[in-house]
Amino acid sequence: MTRNLADPPFESRLRALRMVEATHEGGTAAEAALRLHVSTSTVTRSIQLMEQALGLALFERGARGMVCTVPGLAVVRACEGVRAELALSTSEGPPQAPWSLPMQRRVDSLFRVLTVPMLRCFVVCAERAHETQAARALGLSQPAVSQQLRSLQTAYGRALVQRTPRGLRLTRDGERVLAPLKRVLDILRVLQEQISAYRGEASGRLHLGVLPMASTSLAPQALAGLLRQMPNVVVTISDGTYEAMARQLKTGDLDMVLGPLRGELVAPELEEHELFRESLVAVVRRGHALASVRRAPSLRQLRAQTWIAPLENTPAHAAFERAFRAAGLDLPPVSFHANSPSLVRALLLESDHIALMSPLQIQEDLHSGALVRVPVKLQGVDRRIGITVRRAFAWPPSCVYLWEQLRARSP
Repeated sequence: MTRNLADPPFESRLRALRMVEATHEGGTAAEAALRLHVSTSTVTRSIQLMEQALGLALFERGARGMVCTVPGLAVVRACEGVRAELALSTSEGPPQAPWSLPMQRRVDSLFRVLTVPMLRCFVVCAERAHETQAARALGLSQPAVSQQLRSLQTAYGRALVQRTPRGLRLTRDGERVLAPLKRVLDILRVLQEQISAYRGEASGRLHLGVLPMASTSLAPQALAGLLRQMPNVVVTISDGTYEAMARQLKTGDLDMVLGPLRGELVAPELEEHELFRESLVAVVRRGHALASVRRAPSLRQLRAQTWIAPLENTPAHAAFERAFRAAGLDLPPVSFHANSPSLVRALLLESDHIALMSPLQIQEDLHSGALVRVPVKLQGVDRRIGITVRRAFAWPPSCVYLWEQLRARSP
């Protein structure tokens, strides 16, 4: 899904970032010009235009040279992220550090010629698979979109798209560069939001993936707190399977995913931040024979019940398995496999099934007595709850505020 990204508040060519970075490294515009093989006036003019567009100073200027301000350092970090993605877009696999001289030259060349409109046109064309539809979505003419695609392909020196009777199709090279270029746009989007925050403007976009466990109370409460602090933030919520959302994280289509963590199974491109740990509980409906037991049953006794099990390959199902294995038991016969809290709750209320659920998912039902906790001793049913983000992801202010809200509301 394509973000509705506003135009970044700097020159359309990515070289504007590189000029700020080179000035930061060299300490003067003259030194940056030597590194980039351009004139000093070109560097000076580029930085001045960028500062005017941003409404912020990127450097403190003195007799000893130029020193980055805090907003300037944000631009430098963004440039570093863009460089890594451009390197990835030009190689078959992750480039090995230190980079070879040909790799450095390819990346430097891309910095000089790539523009934000090129990247945006390519991403939208890839997702719409048709130039006319992409042009309509971008508010451009079809010839303008075609020109941007041609320029991008010239920059990479290879065909990235193929035209077919049914529209556009990515070539193998196009498929390889798509995700890195989407992440470049995301890096620029985050930079724009950081710059807005430095100007005292709390705005931006947040695209949050929410797993079922967090959808009933944790996410809504934290998001309500976020919007009180940042009322101008536009929030988009996605749900679905963890696998689908992990793919969206890797391409930059999601900022973070909230829910149970995967631990050692998490992809190397992602990293996890724990909020708290919780233990699943066994629950039945009010009126179930187990709802009024005076003596705590054993898990062996409960094995004969009709169970609703979590979906396989989820942290909840792993806890379900651990509970029975720890008691020396095989898994019980299962009538339903489900991962939707609302569906499991409905099945429990309308039947004599039993299920392991998160206390957070059903806290209102436990409080009202609609669902009753079965006092059985369970082992191994702990699971870690938190957020997953892309490794090296530069958190925009909206993500920082949401993390603070989540920590404040963690049990």
